[in-house]
Amino acid sequence: MTRSPWLGLGLPRPNHRESDSADAGLAAVEFALIVPLIVVLLFAVVTAGTAAAGQLSLQAAARDGARAESVMPNSGCATAIDRLANTSATVGDISCTTAVSCPAERNNIEISANRIVSIPLLGDRTIALSASASYECVAG
Repeated sequence: MTRSPWLGLGLPRPNHRESDSADAGLAAVEFALIVPLIVVLLFAVVTAGTAAAGQLSLQAAARDGARAESVMPNSGCATAIDRLANTSATVGDISCTTAVSCPAERNNIEISANRIVSIPLLGDRTIALSASASYECVAG
């Protein structure tokens, strides 16, 4: 009666030492093929995490700019850019626009940034980040 080799219960192989050295070489080749993929995936995950942190910083800056703009017109972009300068997240080149039409019901502040990231084996890529916030004018 022969047992299944998948369960490890089969008969022992006669040339056990020769197959071990061949398996070790095969494992080295497999390792050499898989490591670059794992490194690229690791850097992609880290880059995605830092881009998400940049997006959160951009959104917080847009909210702070909207609060400042609602109280004192034409101060929202300066407040938002100052907020971004004081954070640890790097967002890249920043542009800010506001609608200065108080006393309208709702106005918007929009901030956008282009961030260049570098991923090994894939090169430099540009990530576009944007955030907006709306506010009501209370200054009069």
